[in-house]
Amino acid sequence: MSKISRDEVAHLAKLARLALTDDELDGFAGQLDAILAHVSSIQSADVEGVAPTGNPLPDVNVTRPDRVRMGLTQHQALAGAPATAEGRFAVPQILGDETPGAAK
Repeated sequence: MSKISRDEVAHLAKLARLALTDDELDGFAGQLDAILAHVSSIQSADVEGVAPTGNPLPDVNVTRPDRVRMGLTQHQALAGAPATAEGRFAVPQILGDETPGAAK
């Protein structure tokens, strides 16, 4: 027995703004029906006594420990920059002179 009809697939396609051919509607109806049948079989599994879990593996902190170490000097950081100004990276201005929200 089919769980999803071709008309329902056409309606879903319209909601998703998909233009599907008749062959695509028939194909997707069969595919979605197979998916729904599989989900139904999973829902019928006996899970009595099984604790719900989001992840079957134990949570483990996989980050490295923090260690203080020397970073780049200002000169080293700016050495590869195409342009600098007053000890900073120089970049093209992309906003006007006005500050957002400032009184005019």
